[in-house]
Amino acid sequence: MLPGALQASPSPADNTVQNPAGAAPGTPKPVGLKPPSEETIFGRDLLRDGFAGTIAFQRASGKGVEITRLSLAGEEISHPGVQCRVDVVADDPIQTRLAGKPNGISRYEVEIAACPFSFDVLEGAVIVTRVPPTCDFPAADCRAVPAGLWGPPGNSFGPDQVKQLERERGHAESSMRTGFHALLVKAGKDKVAIKKMAGEQAGFSSEREVICRNYMGEEVHGFCALRITQARALALQTAFEERTNLQTGSAKTTTKRAVAKQKPVPNLNSDSQQTPLPGSGPH
Repeated sequence: MLPGALQASPSPADNTVQNPAGAAPGTPKPVGLKPPSEETIFGRDLLRDGFAGTIAFQRASGKGVEITRLSLAGEEISHPGVQCRVDVVADDPIQTRLAGKPNGISRYEVEIAACPFSFDVLEGAVIVTRVPPTCDFPAADCRAVPAGLWGPPGNSFGPDQVKQLERERGHAESSMRTGFHALLVKAGKDKVAIKKMAGEQAGFSSEREVICRNYMGEEVHGFCALRITQARALALQTAFEERTNLQTGSAKTTTKRAVAKQKPVPNLNSDSQQTPLPGSGPH
């Protein structure tokens, strides 16, 4: 099991009983995490799984992000198992496009003809997503793999850094549990939503292990597990905020309708409210 792996989470039923939805000011809330800044990935070489390929970023004009170096590692198409490498960046930096913050973290899209992908910005790392996870470069006889966590070299962490990462993992785990608990309570009696949330949280530990199992030295420093856990905590916080906004909007709409129903309806049949028609007086 990777460093920082999850312990069993309380059941949704336990959480909702202890903190019923609509409970007063004691209702749990996420701890207020801030998304990682793009500044943490500028000016450094990031390696997939801490050892394969290289990606480097810099600030572009207009506060954008551009890739200054991109080398993808993989296997030869004609000889699977034989390592290969493709240098993608040529003369000019590769431009990226901000695609919002779907999980509370900045996401950028990269339009490379042979290998388009997206990446989420973590602290001092990025996680690249692509479907399918590989890219074929026939001219180079290379099937490259961009998908995965790109971070510092796995052998670059000293003893003090390892201890600091361990402390940060404790905070990240606590933040994640708090966020999950708060989201469950916010769901109230929505059994479908609670079941979905619980299923996602139950599967998180195994998903994290799949992402981090090949990161160099992960069993020692746990860097990958830390960053993925922090990302999960932010995703839970974002889901909590979205559900809160949705419920607040629904409540305001309901209140407006209730107020509208309570307004007195003018009695158009009342003699005192009728306006005499021209020439309709007594003759």
